[in-house]
Amino acid sequence: VKFSRDGRYILSRDYMSLKLWDINMEHKPIRTIYVHEQLRSRLCDLYENDAIFDKFQCSFSGDAKWLMTGSYNNYFHIYDRIGKGDVCIEAVTTPKKKPPSKTKLNLARSKTKKPEEEAEMDLDKKVLHCAWHPSDAMVAVGVLNTVYVYNNTEAGRI
Repeated sequence: VKFSRDGRYILSRDYMSLKLWDINMEHKPIRTIYVHEQLRSRLCDLYENDAIFDKFQCSFSGDAKWLMTGSYNNYFHIYDRIGKGDVCIEAVTTPKKKPPSKTKLNLARSKTKKPEEEAEMDLDKKVLHCAWHPSDAMVAVGVLNTVYVYNNTEAGRI
């Protein structure tokens, strides 16, 4: 759970979703983003190999206009707070395919074209930690023992 810098919003994350709360509207979140909806039919498999216990952090941008959280396959997501945008970025230095891992989960091919919804999801590759720079368009994400820092020089856009 994270507060926005101005204290107006609360961002919470469970395994399946990211929820944005306005402290003035406590009865329900103002926005729910289903980060791992493609995994819903595989919850039993995820429980059996302990992936269901993965704890993905969430973060606000300094101006609270953007929300960020991690996912599998080394992806992290940046969402527009008001629901107009979604960016999915792979946390790697060079985007090369690596040999298959022992903890793969086969999923049915989805109709959407988001990269994290591909036929195979590598449960060993995950962005569990993320942080947003308090004033710049810069994020840091943690994958295993590596920290990746991304910076966008275009003002107001990541």
